[in-house]
Amino acid sequence: MTPAGILAMLGAVVAIVAMLRRPSRSRRILAQFVLSLLSWGALWFAAGSSFSREGMTSLPIHMISHIIVMFLVPMGLIGSATLRSSWWVLGGHNRRRFLRWWYLTRTWHAPRWLIHPVTAAIVLNVVMVSAHTPRTFDAIMEHSWAMDWIMEPAFLLSGLFFFHFLISAPPRKNRVALRLQLFMIVITMFEMVVLALAMAIFTKTAWYSVMKPIPGMAHMPGMGMHATTLAQAFEQQQLAAAILWVCGDFWAVPCLVVIIRRLVMRDGSLFAALERQSAKFSGSPV
Repeated sequence: MTPAGILAMLGAVVAIVAMLRRPSRSRRILAQFVLSLLSWGALWFAAGSSFSREGMTSLPIHMISHIIVMFLVPMGLIGSATLRSSWWVLGGHNRRRFLRWWYLTRTWHAPRWLIHPVTAAIVLNVVMVSAHTPRTFDAIMEHSWAMDWIMEPAFLLSGLFFFHFLISAPPRKNRVALRLQLFMIVITMFEMVVLALAMAIFTKTAWYSVMKPIPGMAHMPGMGMHATTLAQAFEQQQLAAAILWVCGDFWAVPCLVVIIRRLVMRDGSLFAALERQSAKFSGSPV
């Protein structure tokens, strides 16, 4: 069992215990609880099940696992207020003491430039691009401990850091400027498209040595991603690139819809929001 798989099971147990300790269970709380369990289940599926083991021999499956760990799971965990709900695991006295320390008496605070939407966007995109460069990818695939202890945790943590600035879970409100949220989404979508094009169109050969056939040796399960031919290896790479491209819509489109809804709620209508932004850029009074 990988560390991420163990974390998924522990997270589900904590969510259940916290739910049982809560004095009230409104419809919203129940919905968040279900979303939390589904998110932990998705993490276990992508990092701790037989599906994740198949990803060690198939680049498309490997890419699906990465999308789940980096995008879908963080969106679900943040949208379900999993961390905030986990406070109910503590007893009443310990919970109040912890919250008092966190909000009132805590003296250390992270620098503002570090806990910033632009920093989160940079971190996520750097992790994604560096993880798919040939040298890094081959090194990680050749050492299972690197996949378990470096790549998967980096994907999960960078995703949580990124979506913390995009998704709000009641009662927490998102106070990040809408232009920054839009920047985070657009730059990440652009990077995913460029990476997918680089893997599928801007090259004619397979990037990764772990995918290329071993001379005189047939492909056997458990021996890495080695394909039977170079053409098959390149086809797997193209399919993985297509998955990366298409999966960008599954997280980006809902986030864009939420941002448009926030604009409409702030300005009354989409046209009013566009007019407000146009006046701001032109220097005219809003």
